[in-house]
Amino acid sequence: MQRERKVHFVGSLPAQLDSPAKAMAFAVDTAGEFLDGMVPGCEADPYRAQWYVRPIIDRLGKVPALAPVRRGDWSTLRSRDTFRLLAGRSLAEADIDTALGYAAEVGRAGDALAELRRTDPELRLQVGIPTPFVVGFIAFEARMLRVRRGLPYYRPILDATVREIVRIHEALGDNVVFQLELAAETLLCAGMPPGLRQGPATAAGRAIAQLVARAPHGTHFGVHLCYGSLDGKPAIAPRSTAAVVALTNAIARRWPAGRHLDFVHLPIGDGKRAPVRPRYYAPLAHLELPTTTRVIAGLAHPKQPLANARQALAAAESAYGGQLDVASPCGLGRFETVDRARSAVEFAVTLAESDPTPTPGGSRE
Repeated sequence: MQRERKVHFVGSLPAQLDSPAKAMAFAVDTAGEFLDGMVPGCEADPYRAQWYVRPIIDRLGKVPALAPVRRGDWSTLRSRDTFRLLAGRSLAEADIDTALGYAAEVGRAGDALAELRRTDPELRLQVGIPTPFVVGFIAFEARMLRVRRGLPYYRPILDATVREIVRIHEALGDNVVFQLELAAETLLCAGMPPGLRQGPATAAGRAIAQLVARAPHGTHFGVHLCYGSLDGKPAIAPRSTAAVVALTNAIARRWPAGRHLDFVHLPIGDGKRAPVRPRYYAPLAHLELPTTTRVIAGLAHPKQPLANARQALAAAESAYGGQLDVASPCGLGRFETVDRARSAVEFAVTLAESDPTPTPGGSRE
């Protein structure tokens, strides 16, 4: 018997949901019984809405060891602040933990989470964690791609990320799930020709394994792959799911023992619609994940006709060979108003309510 599909909140939220209490209430009220048991709340920041890492980059701009390379107004993917290390300086001397700010965000969300858990003690807090590579790539650009020159940037961010994860896990234990967000890694893999894709996928899998292995035993994680987005439009729209499957498998193969991989969220579509052709989804048949890991299809595009969206979900589930959960391709912060975000969630719920897709030859469930 197949279980009920669930709806996942990727993370960012409209700017009007500017407190953890508002963010969590929105998730619970809009998804209802279809909520997958996790609530966002740490992303309740107007600067997190459109650009989920902007507060981090702004705080890095105040680090004395860094000098600006470019200033931007965040109106485009490239119009952002970037930095370099000053000669003789090191990021290790800076308070990168505070610049990341994850533990501080969780602290602000604590009271709202405790209030919700009074009526639903199974609810867990979802904490979005951009990978160290994502933070470094956005802040330092090509310097992160140079193996030796990139290490002075990458290692301090990695160490600080681990410290923040440990602090949060010590406070919340099993009541927190860390969603690792891999926008830069996904774009690098998807932008490569198929024959060259395995290299960056393997590198990303190793980096994720190194991060996760340093988290406390029993920590719960999810993985959010992302094609990047501005005004609801992804930076690229691949012709199939091959790239995200290759990256997912590279991560899963190296996943450290004793840490839970609760879910993987896969972006699907061009920002307006999810493809309906089966060929797009065919690579999903090659996913190699633990049986306990949920796969979330990011194919809920509220402007797409419902019949077509259901056709896309059926094609995805047929290729995967099992039931998929449902989400938007990216965070709801891309919607300018709460009403538009609510419509998007309602659309995802309607998709989740669709009749189960028949699975030839059995099911992964």
